Amino acid sequence: MTTGKNRRVVETHWRGVEMPAVLETRCTGCGWCVEVCPTQCLAMEAHLPSLPRPLDCVSCTLCALICPANAIEMRVV
Repeated sequence: MTTGKNRRVVETHWRGVEMPAVLETRCTGCGWCVEVCPTQCLAMEAHLPSLPRPLDCVSCTLCALICPANAIEMRVV
């Protein structure tokens, strides 16, 4: 039998994390999303932003908020 102080909380599943997804048909390639990213997890590749370092993303949504073309949406992964 366990007491209250010895109990462990076990996650039964991973919680979803929101990550930026670029809508290529809307993106103008301005690069604002890359410039505003506080963790520098976004990078420009072939005139479009990409997410080469997804583990660095903190899901702050700044990239989606600053995009003038609404080309970035946050998706749960």
